Amino acid sequence: MKVITSHMGNDFDSIASMVAASKLYPDAVLSLSGSTSRTVRDFLRKFPQRWPIVTPRKVRKDEVTQLIIVDTRSRSRIGPYVTLLGRKDVSVHVYDHHPPSFDDIDGELMVIDPVGATTTLLVEILLERQIPITPHEATLFAMGIYEDTGGLTFGGTTERDFHAISRLKELGADLTIIPSHIEMSFSAPERRILDLLIENAWVRYINGARVVLSYTSSPVYVDGLSLFVHRLRDYFAAEIAIAAVRMEKRTYVVARSHESILDVSKFLAHLGGGGHPQAASVTLHNVRPLSILESLEKKLEESIQPRIKVEDIMTSPVMAVEPDSSVNDAYRTMIRYGHSALPVVYGEKVKGIITRKDLDKAQLHGFGLALVREFMTEGVISVSKEASIAEAHRILVFHNIGRLPVLDGHVLVGIVTRTDLIRALYPESLPPEERKIAPEMPWTDNLEHLLKETLTPRQYEILIYLGKEAQSLGMKAYIVGGIVRDIMLGRESLDLDVVVEGNAVDFLKSINQEGCHISLHERYKTGSLIFSDGMKVDVATARREFYEYPLAQPRVSSDSLKHDLYRRDFTINAMAVSITPDSWGTLIDYFGGRRDLNKKTLKVLHNLSFVEDPTRVIRGIRLEQRLNFHLEDNTLRLLHSCLKGGLLARLSGYRLRSELELTMQEKAPFPALKRMAELGVWDILFPGLRIGKTAVRTIRRLSAFLARISRDFPDFRGYEWLAFLAALAIESHETVQFAILDRLSLAPRERDIMVQSLDGLRAAEQDLGGRTLVKNSEIYGYLREISPVTALFWSAATERWRVRRRILSYLTRLYRTKCHLTGRDLIEMGYRGGPQIGEILSQLRDRCLNEELTTLEEEVAWIKNNFPLELRQTKRH
Repeated sequence: MKVITSHMGNDFDSIASMVAASKLYPDAVLSLSGSTSRTVRDFLRKFPQRWPIVTPRKVRKDEVTQLIIVDTRSRSRIGPYVTLLGRKDVSVHVYDHHPPSFDDIDGELMVIDPVGATTTLLVEILLERQIPITPHEATLFAMGIYEDTGGLTFGGTTERDFHAISRLKELGADLTIIPSHIEMSFSAPERRILDLLIENAWVRYINGARVVLSYTSSPVYVDGLSLFVHRLRDYFAAEIAIAAVRMEKRTYVVARSHESILDVSKFLAHLGGGGHPQAASVTLHNVRPLSILESLEKKLEESIQPRIKVEDIMTSPVMAVEPDSSVNDAYRTMIRYGHSALPVVYGEKVKGIITRKDLDKAQLHGFGLALVREFMTEGVISVSKEASIAEAHRILVFHNIGRLPVLDGHVLVGIVTRTDLIRALYPESLPPEERKIAPEMPWTDNLEHLLKETLTPRQYEILIYLGKEAQSLGMKAYIVGGIVRDIMLGRESLDLDVVVEGNAVDFLKSINQEGCHISLHERYKTGSLIFSDGMKVDVATARREFYEYPLAQPRVSSDSLKHDLYRRDFTINAMAVSITPDSWGTLIDYFGGRRDLNKKTLKVLHNLSFVEDPTRVIRGIRLEQRLNFHLEDNTLRLLHSCLKGGLLARLSGYRLRSELELTMQEKAPFPALKRMAELGVWDILFPGLRIGKTAVRTIRRLSAFLARISRDFPDFRGYEWLAFLAALAIESHETVQFAILDRLSLAPRERDIMVQSLDGLRAAEQDLGGRTLVKNSEIYGYLREISPVTALFWSAATERWRVRRRILSYLTRLYRTKCHLTGRDLIEMGYRGGPQIGEILSQLRDRCLNEELTTLEEEVAWIKNNFPLELRQTKRH
């Protein structure tokens, strides 16, 4: 395919040159590289069928074999077609009349002459080759020459331009219609003012709006300044243009703007100016143009309403490759992180972009060891981080690309995709009445009121402190995961998990509070804070994870908050809230977690979630039952696929044990354990496990005991979950029970508790049961050497109410029974130290347990009456 194009902001010379070139390259396609001037747009609209011109979107650039460029030779002025330059399979021909520039194109054919218009060059070639020119074409060519030479009056006009016009007149050019399409003929002073305005212009992004400002002066008054500012705005593709021009003793200020961005009539009103929202001006006396322009530039910062900027929605940092990376390495990186394209950078500067399609083709043809630079696209189209999302949207659509590297100057700082823009632009698609109540972006909202209502005052105070500290270091900090979910559900949350975009280790080292203990894990860039009052905060660096294969431990690398959230399990756990002061309380919800919370739905972030980490099966069931949610249909299907594929069964004992421990430590574990049975989880994990009525009753009793009377229980030291595990296995065969112990890789102490619980129940019922009275001292003596977890299990597993009552009596009261007298007291009373003291205390405790002795006096009297006083006398001698 051959393509003819010209500079952005097409004028009549460039359009006429394109049409003339099409006669030299009859099989070529005419395509604009950017916007056109208003007069050209009107002209082309009037004759839509005469010269078919397509937008770059409709050109498949990978099929272009020849690029013909007219009326420019500057790389920066051909828009999306700059990406074709440097391709070995694309031949470049250039026709131009402009002087050299700093970024000249090096073409295979260069036809450059200092005439008044490029159209003149091409008309000469057509005439020389005797290629026919129709009257319509002759008229357009004459318009091109007429406009660029100011009606043959500009100093750059040559004899060749006159000759070309003469010949075109002979070929039927209608010169009478030219004034109706060209707004005005620029005189030399007018052309000079326009050139100076372009030369002196500077472009800034102010609150997301692209603004061009310029100034100049003229010794004489020149009319038509408003047109010059209009041209200035078009030339720089700006949304606001302001120019200040001094003529004689007056300074004329002219402004142009899109009405939705700035009402320039109001903006200039304080100077006495007026006009319309999109066009206004003011005349000032004895004011320096640059001075007034600088003051207006500062005023713009206050007047332009902040817009959503590219840096607000971009993903940062960016996964990139170097030019000298191999195709194979780039391909692995792309597959590993699920990207469809990667920027190619050298240092911090973008050199090109490589797509999945490029790499697929390179590998198909056996170039896996070749360098990325051989296949990358150069001249990448990018956007400033300060640009508005509207401008990013325009660039993406105009150039028909799927992503935009984001630059800060020349440094790559982020990337924006079509998906990012679709979400960001969503509110603009709403009716005005809905837009007022809609959040600024569909994944953001402010939860400051919920933070105050849900967090404790101390939690709130700590988060404010940490947010300020992060901002002082140039970092952004967020609370993430379960705490955000619980805040939105109005639930109390004790865990404070903070993620920083930056280095968490540097952040933690900056904390300087008296009594605050800092624990660092520099290898993983994580750590924790324990404040003097015991409040703990876990802090991590925003990171992404990649699983080399199913069940693998993830590989971790620092990354953006968005990728950090994407690595999480369910959408409702993939939300964050900013604690940085300048965005305090802002909810970040890229994946619809808020929507799923409202729907009470549990949904994985991607279809390989359970494959990458099968423990999410158990975690999901636990969360579903705790919150009384339901697994989304597709998530449930993926869960079943994970079970059928055997991935859960292949989990290590340590990882499986950790998830089961957390499940059995829930306030009400039975619903989760029951749900796991319904879904067939137990059949996969422990083949042969039988969960019958006895197991169900035992689990329910354990839950009831821990919920109602746990405050009186002894310290189970975190082992109480083993009571539920024993209850789960109580009806299974002994071989299955031991298989469970082996599968979970229990520690010796944990294994002893399980064996003691399951094997000792019948003996405990025999020894502690019966209708005869069993003294408290006998109950205490029987259970004192038994793990309290085992006793708890027996109390729930037995069907003999007397046994249950006696064990619960021990767990809630007897285990902590103490006498008033201690061994030291006995020694002070005159008794020898040694085994006899222990014997006395043992008998004394039995009397206290049986409530035979209740006061100190009774204990002293009992000892004096039951142990010979000679022992004290012997000690005196």
